[in-house]
Amino acid sequence: MQSSLAVLAENIVKRFPGVVAVNNVTFDLRYGEIHGLLGQNGAGKSTLLKVVYGVHKPDHGNIYVDNRKVFIKSPRDARKLGIALVHQEIAVLPHLTVLENIALLGFSWGNLISKFDRSEFKNYIDKIMSRFGIDLEFNEKVRNLSSAEKMLVQIVAALSINAKILLLDEPTSPLSLHEVEKLFDVLKQLKKEGLAITFVTHRVNEALDICDRITILRNGEKVATVESKDIDAHTLIKLMLGREPEELYRVRVDKDIETIFSRYLGEVPLIELKNISTQPQTAAEVPLKNINLKIYRGEVVAVFGFIGAGKTELGKTLIGLTKVSHGDILYMGKKIKIKSPVEAIKHGIFYLPEDRRVEGLIPHFTVTANMDISSLDIVKKFGIFIDSLKELNISLDMIKKLNVVTSSPYAKITQLSGGNQQKVLVARAMLTNAKLVIFDEPTVGIDVATKAEIRRLIYRYARERGVSSLVLTSDVDEALGLADRIYVMRDGKIIREYINKNLDRDEILKNLA
Repeated sequence: MQSSLAVLAENIVKRFPGVVAVNNVTFDLRYGEIHGLLGQNGAGKSTLLKVVYGVHKPDHGNIYVDNRKVFIKSPRDARKLGIALVHQEIAVLPHLTVLENIALLGFSWGNLISKFDRSEFKNYIDKIMSRFGIDLEFNEKVRNLSSAEKMLVQIVAALSINAKILLLDEPTSPLSLHEVEKLFDVLKQLKKEGLAITFVTHRVNEALDICDRITILRNGEKVATVESKDIDAHTLIKLMLGREPEELYRVRVDKDIETIFSRYLGEVPLIELKNISTQPQTAAEVPLKNINLKIYRGEVVAVFGFIGAGKTELGKTLIGLTKVSHGDILYMGKKIKIKSPVEAIKHGIFYLPEDRRVEGLIPHFTVTANMDISSLDIVKKFGIFIDSLKELNISLDMIKKLNVVTSSPYAKITQLSGGNQQKVLVARAMLTNAKLVIFDEPTVGIDVATKAEIRRLIYRYARERGVSSLVLTSDVDEALGLADRIYVMRDGKIIREYINKNLDRDEILKNLA
């Protein structure tokens, strides 16, 4: 039985100076469903949501809520209709408690603060959280919460005003994989209770995992609306891009293989792991078991495996963050001990973490400062002071080479998209003159077109500068499209090695079946 219609945005057009952001898009949302809005950055997803929420006034088109035509002139009008928008930029007040944030964000104080009954409101919110299976500590300061918990604070605030229509604008953007799972559990419960949820994302697999239907936008226009159960990731990507996804995955030149491997015949590996085993420092850490792996100069090596395979632990072993209990690490044929990331950098080994927001970026620093933080020697004057002009010129050069989209070299790194933040980290590695760069899930959380750009950077970096790359990935197509050799990993072990010549995905995946 089809659920009743919550929202119909019909033939919506929204123009900004010099661009049509949304062009004649019709979108409908039903109660008891999660409807995905999928598209690359700039496809028009967020703009369409803001039209429905009253942030933007449409230049053409109509909006219906509960089959009644409405005129939404402001977010206040939207909230009166039971519509709430949750942004990807987590809008909380860090120095206040969870309960205080919910009250303020949910506009539950009334006209006068003196009318606010804290005890009564607490009981009201407690019932909401119990109903939807949300667990938050009321008296905890929001600054102490995880990103997922901060997102839940915003959702509870929306529920506190009896919102029945939730517009979620890239809610998983700041979250880790574990936090995404927690959020999805809550969204499924909200759907079960009959709420209508729009889920904006550029992550294809997330859309397939959580959404009942998916509407694809491209260049401000609607391409299609499909049932999630009737479509696969490959077809979705093709609809998003207007071309075959293989064009974005395949960056490696096959003819390079012969040249590269003929050179390796008489060469000592840059890095070699011999029978490496590790001792976990935490319960979540996967122990490595007898790892044997070689990386030659200028080679792109991929380690492919799913979550929990031990890929990250392998990367961190090479920078001294995982304790080696057995085996040897060889650098140009000589045994070395790496006890810290500082020692790793001295050997020319640089690591770009999977969680770039927490472990890679310095959020309060500028784009320029994030680029050169690991190579300050190249921008020093008299060996002591920072040469601001030289620093700026280097930054501008890297911004141009890597096509980093930023308003200024002095913009805060947090103002950039995920893909451009990743490019800044690649620039950081390039400025260190590293011999080996370890890329841990380099394209996770990035829109499809930018994924391709990052892969091309990694490949070009290796070929043009002779820098070796170790790509740790759970995307088999990424490994195939990028690497010269591929190691398959499972449960902390290397279970197969392939030379990437005439290799297909089924051959690799059969190892993990």
